[in-house]
Amino acid sequence: MQAENGKDEIFGGQILSLTEEKPELEPSNDPRFKDNNDGTVTDIQEGLMWKKIDIYQEKKIWINWEASQTFLEKFNKEAFAGHSDWRLPTRKELESLYEEDKDIPWKYYWTENVIHIDPIFGYSSCCFWSSELYKDKYAWGFNYIRGKDYPSVKGGTSLSLSTIRPVRTLKNQ
Repeated sequence: MQAENGKDEIFGGQILSLTEEKPELEPSNDPRFKDNNDGTVTDIQEGLMWKKIDIYQEKKIWINWEASQTFLEKFNKEAFAGHSDWRLPTRKELESLYEEDKDIPWKYYWTENVIHIDPIFGYSSCCFWSSELYKDKYAWGFNYIRGKDYPSVKGGTSLSLSTIRPVRTLKNQ
């Protein structure tokens, strides 16, 4: 909740993710990525098309792996950016976006971190679900602060700080 002065009312402006202004990110001009100007980015090196902003950036909600399936169904039903073959990326595909020499500030409540992803994706989230499952109750995620994958509970009422960035494989690659 924000007061009229732009500060959060409950914590006196300390919740950085709600109150701190985000300056425009300096583009990397990396030829690997092409902004398609339709809400997607093409990764020329990997032959993939990614949704430019993640679900948290768009809707300000964290989702579990099971809920992510509903988002993907909707993306495909609505043919986001003219395509209906969106899916969750593999861990390897998520890891391919991790670039340690690229730093994007990521602020969550009182914490300040740095995620390592190209600025073409904007002020992205830190943690993403992959398509890969682990045992019965878990799915693998990827963390762009540390550059590591991790298992997390895929369903239920608990929500980790995870979101999704849908991807599709480009044909003729």
